Amino acid sequence: MAPDLHKPRHIVKRVLALSALVVLFLLIAGLARGYFAFRDRVPAYSLDLHVSSTNAAILSKPLRVGFSRLKINPDLSNKDRPIYVAGFGQNRRATGIHDDLWAIASVLDDGVSRVAFVSLDAIGFFHDDVARVRRQLARDWNLTYVVICSTHNHSTPDLMGLWGPDYLHTGVNQRYLESVRAACANVVGMAVSNLQPARVAFHEIPTDPAGLEADSRKPIVFDPNIRLIRFVATDSTNTLGSIIAWADHPETPWSANTELTADFCGYLRDTIENGVTVEGKRIVSGHGGIHLYVNGAIGGLMTTSPSVTVRDPFLERDFKEPSHDKARALGRQLASRIEPFFEEPVDGFTNRLPIGIDARTIELPLYNKVFLLAGYLGLLDRGYVRWRTLRSEVALLTLGETSIACIPGEIYPEIVNGGIERAPGGDFPVEPIEVPPIRDLMPGKVKFVFGLANDEVGYLIPKSEWDEKPPYLYGQSHAPYGEINSVGPDAAGVIHAAIKQLCAEQGKEGR
Repeated sequence: MAPDLHKPRHIVKRVLALSALVVLFLLIAGLARGYFAFRDRVPAYSLDLHVSSTNAAILSKPLRVGFSRLKINPDLSNKDRPIYVAGFGQNRRATGIHDDLWAIASVLDDGVSRVAFVSLDAIGFFHDDVARVRRQLARDWNLTYVVICSTHNHSTPDLMGLWGPDYLHTGVNQRYLESVRAACANVVGMAVSNLQPARVAFHEIPTDPAGLEADSRKPIVFDPNIRLIRFVATDSTNTLGSIIAWADHPETPWSANTELTADFCGYLRDTIENGVTVEGKRIVSGHGGIHLYVNGAIGGLMTTSPSVTVRDPFLERDFKEPSHDKARALGRQLASRIEPFFEEPVDGFTNRLPIGIDARTIELPLYNKVFLLAGYLGLLDRGYVRWRTLRSEVALLTLGETSIACIPGEIYPEIVNGGIERAPGGDFPVEPIEVPPIRDLMPGKVKFVFGLANDEVGYLIPKSEWDEKPPYLYGQSHAPYGEINSVGPDAAGVIHAAIKQLCAEQGKEGR
């Protein structure tokens, strides 16, 4: 029988056809995966809110304030579904709860508007999650605007996805994330139900960062001062609560810690509320109330690293090595600076606090290819309004003669307070773009910057200081840390321009 000379050709054709089908299948699967990964999680969500501070000044009624808090500790009993600790590196599994984590809310009502502030003991909370929380709020709570901030705590569960068991799997426990969303909505409702007549005072407390924190990246610029909003009852001197703003990474126990903790933020709140007792002796009397900690301009990076020695002002002991004791010392250091203001007479407090609100949806270009890949792999579960474009939000609130700029990430202090440099070695040969400093633009006497407000988009770096390629800034031998956890070099400029516009609109209204 003669051999079939055409058979090899048929085999080749079949192999080629099968290969083509496999390639087509993979292409379709890849496109489907991309569509699923980058789809808009909250389609058509947009915000353009304006509440006139001028009208509020005319129409406002006596201030009412409500505070509340809810624990947001995760369940660690299921060993098959571990809780991954956010920050530092992968596969850091939570082994216990050292002290409670909280969602803490304050609601302010001037008779015209009702604004809620929520502070989470969390690494970050995406804008998609904020939008979902807002949709859970009851209509009869009559909320005009809600701000949800994360303390950026590196000893809390991963709510973002970057710190799972490895680089290919998310660290988010979906059940826990849903419980945090529910807690945000519930704690706001509780604060609304606790509304009562109140008086308020604002303070900016000059603070030397020495012995508290270090700036790990040039130029050395801090956002050092503590800012305080203190509320007391109208018919007494009883403290209802406060909002405390400072700027530092809560990562005091450092990378080897696997116990969940509120870090120095929790110790600060506890010291103000309950006081300090040492060896059975009452050192500081507590003031009661409920207290929120909100982080400020922590980019750069502001951190109480192992190189910083912190002295506990009540134990009179120094702590340098990372530990819970060091976190407690830092919280007490901050409390010792705030404490005198809780002892002051309340004669100067006011029960009138007209609230102005300007809040706006913005779009940020995504330059970071690592974030893009993480989104494709499902590690970063947030949506896109368009290809490589994220939805986020900025806001400017005025509370009488005080203002609050809400920034959706870790902004560098030089953008807020001034000091941006164009150092040799930067990737973009441009003069500073994010000028003038945000605080120079803001109205009022005490100017708060709430970082990680309504989103966490990473580091917001001045474009003239952006540095991924050699030669490196200030003659360094390697690229500085920061860019790897930023959406890109244009994000800071977009946010600065948006805040500048909101400030300008407030300025026009005030004339």
